[in-house]
Amino acid sequence: MAETQRTASERATAIPWLDGVDRFIGLICRSVVLTTGIALLLSIITGVIARYIINVGGIDWAEELPKQLFSWFIMAGVVLAVQRGSHIAVDLILNFLPSPAKRFLICVTNLMVCAAYVYLFFVALEVAGIAAAETNPMLGIPNSVPFYALAAGSLLTALGALSIAIRVFLLGADARPQGAAEESVV
Repeated sequence: MAETQRTASERATAIPWLDGVDRFIGLICRSVVLTTGIALLLSIITGVIARYIINVGGIDWAEELPKQLFSWFIMAGVVLAVQRGSHIAVDLILNFLPSPAKRFLICVTNLMVCAAYVYLFFVALEVAGIAAAETNPMLGIPNSVPFYALAAGSLLTALGALSIAIRVFLLGADARPQGAAEESVV
């Protein structure tokens, strides 16, 4: 009885905390997608206008900016896809497993994803340190900026996968995020 009460208490504490962390990460990533998406669109429009309408052959900063922003845009989208369960997955085996085995498989898979992205985080930081020696000629931005996007996205993806693993461990396999039905093949 005391064990059941302790477990229920742990769930009551952990789940709201995980929800808050997930909301915070989601807010950051949606903001990054929105701001970089707008900046990418404006940069491309500016480049097209300069090249094809006023015939100046292009604007250098408008060509360099997307190289710096695109990785931020993509990595924020990756994190959001993980949070929503909208990433690519093959759930064929999962559908035939009993509930305890589903829970175990989802937890182990997400812990492996977490470990892989933590490793990628450290590799991205190492590469960013190397790429920092070069800068873009017009903007003067170090070439390490996209690698910092990879590092940040990897860390947030690892946190998202860890959150899923903890949530499924505490609540069961049905607590995993599941993408929209129209995005799924059964």
